[in-house]
Amino acid sequence: MKKILALLAISTIIACNTKNNCPYSEPANLNDGLIVSTLEKHNLQKSAFEKANHDICSGKYGNIHSVLIIHNNELVVEQYYNGWDKDELHFLASTTKSFSPLLIGMAIEKGMIKDADQKMVDFFPNHTNLREDSLKSLVTLRNLLTNSSGFEWDEQSQPIDSPKNMGVQMDQKDNWLEASLDLTMDTTPGTRYTYSGPNNIILGEIIKNTTGQNIADFAADHLFKPLGIKEFNWFAKNGIYDVGGGLKLKSRDIAKFALLHLNKGKWLDQQIVSSDWISETFRPFIEIKEPLYSCFQWQMIKTPYGFNSWFIPGNGGQIINIVPDLNLAIIINADNRKIKKEKRTPLEHLIIDLTKIHPLLNEN
Repeated sequence: MKKILALLAISTIIACNTKNNCPYSEPANLNDGLIVSTLEKHNLQKSAFEKANHDICSGKYGNIHSVLIIHNNELVVEQYYNGWDKDELHFLASTTKSFSPLLIGMAIEKGMIKDADQKMVDFFPNHTNLREDSLKSLVTLRNLLTNSSGFEWDEQSQPIDSPKNMGVQMDQKDNWLEASLDLTMDTTPGTRYTYSGPNNIILGEIIKNTTGQNIADFAADHLFKPLGIKEFNWFAKNGIYDVGGGLKLKSRDIAKFALLHLNKGKWLDQQIVSSDWISETFRPFIEIKEPLYSCFQWQMIKTPYGFNSWFIPGNGGQIINIVPDLNLAIIINADNRKIKKEKRTPLEHLIIDLTKIHPLLNEN
């Protein structure tokens, strides 16, 4: 009996140590287009990463699934946690929204859409009621992309799973496009930021109406194939795709998407979308609150280090964070949907700690 108890005690100690002991390991070279390297080779502060890594492993930031970091075009961190691995498709939640501007930009450059200032009503000629509404007739692609369409919408004042939440109510609709276009107008387009998933539903259908492909097929042919993304899942209901939060990708493929933006639309030797469009995507359009601005679905903030950072967050702990001045991208996937906020540290703090690995921020 004593031996059994001793073995149980040892196994408990090992289990605890294993949970908190997930040391840095070099990213795997999978010949998938991502060039891999190490923190040491990039003169990045390994001690700073190890501290953040220990905090992740100890549960400080909740249920983290993966952290990937790209520096100077190379993947230097690829860590998986809590039973997750590189081959699983991860839900992106609202980080899906960042695919809207890129795909719209590609459609514009292919001549399928005139420009970002084209009116929403132009793409839905059968919806004559849109032109009859003095405010809806003013809505442009730019307004949809910057969450300044003017639709009356609120998915943040109520809990995200509450039946009173407008996002939950929208999910229950049979036709997401009709429900989105039928929303009441609240403000003049372009004058106020309102975080709104229906904007992206409309953008997805605009892509379908102009390219002849639904957004998933258009992305597969013109974005995923060039990036070497072979597996994905994009949720749809009655033929309408959830462009506000329905995409699933592998963590490394999300990193490719981040790197594409970091390199101003270029992937390896191919310009997927013009650098001008990426600049337009990241250009601040409307102030949310100082010093935070809305761009084309992305948000921009000045970091504590003085550099501008662009990021797009998703429910549960999905983050793509890009700092062009540091040539740095940080990708986080998690599932904190069932962990109360007071039980974990906000992921903004993890982003700050991970950014500290950069040699320009060396405190010594």
